[in-house]
Amino acid sequence: MRRSSPLELFIVILIAIFGIVGWRLYGGPHPVAGIGHAQNAPSRLYASLTIQYTHPPIFEERYYMQDLDGVSTFDYSIRGYNCRLVTIKAPTGRIYDVSFFFGGLDEDGIWQLTNAPLLPHAAATYTVYVKQVADFKQGDRTVVFQDPQYWTTHSPREVQLDVSKGGADNVLRLQASSPDPRYQKIVEDFRNFGPDEFRRNVALAQDRAKENACR
Repeated sequence: MRRSSPLELFIVILIAIFGIVGWRLYGGPHPVAGIGHAQNAPSRLYASLTIQYTHPPIFEERYYMQDLDGVSTFDYSIRGYNCRLVTIKAPTGRIYDVSFFFGGLDEDGIWQLTNAPLLPHAAATYTVYVKQVADFKQGDRTVVFQDPQYWTTHSPREVQLDVSKGGADNVLRLQASSPDPRYQKIVEDFRNFGPDEFRRNVALAQDRAKENACR
């Protein structure tokens, strides 16, 4: 039997190495496939703030923002008790206003915020909604509260026990918790959103919604 020469052995080993490398690159799972999967994942952001007022002149305000795979749009609408509805809508475009804004909401704790107890004689009710779709996963949250400024000095986890049965133990108790300024921060995020022109138009819309009585 003829013995293989060192050159022939080297060629066989080289072919085996190339075969393994080729399978890893084209025939088996590898990081490149994962990267392609992530690149094709949808990225969608939604956020809105609706404020409903108890008394005139403003009946309702609404901020709405969305970013779909890098294409953003946002608008503001206000309705007065005078039956007038004014809407400000920004043109759709590939801008970063909404994504930066959403990052600010995240930093200010929107995902940890919970509904706050209703307050007597509140001037307005705030409803915040956020939704995020990323890497084929999604999450959303709705938070309802009143008087965000109030919660900067009071705890939203105050509880009152039932005192109807009497007894020394049935008294007002407070859970050990601190004031929560996040409600006010979130509202300010919406109020301060957008380029200067957008905010100027929002201010004009607010003035216009207050004009004249409903006829």
